[in-house]
Amino acid sequence: MKTTLLDQIRKQRLALGLKIQDMTLRAGLTRQQYGKIEAGGNPRLATLDQIAEGLDAVLVLVPKSRLNRVEKVLASDVAEDVEPLYPNLDRPPVDQRSPVVHDDESPWGDI
Repeated sequence: MKTTLLDQIRKQRLALGLKIQDMTLRAGLTRQQYGKIEAGGNPRLATLDQIAEGLDAVLVLVPKSRLNRVEKVLASDVAEDVEPLYPNLDRPPVDQRSPVVHDDESPWGDI
């Protein structure tokens, strides 16, 4: 049985020991707005992103072919030992070509 995203949000909030009222400050929503969302509302993507931030989580699109692997990693306590699915998400891309500037090409001249 698959759980919906809203079920996962509720479970995460409860796992953190938070009440619906706590989400007011954490997600920037009123208690009523947040309560409606957990009750089966249809939030915008930006609102889901706010809620994820408030729950110290992120929204990630996981390919179905890797969902089983992701669920296993999340269920284990050794998530740090597993190769990340998207290794470059937490750091900017590295440009392998570092520009070479010769002294005579400096745009600043002799300054």
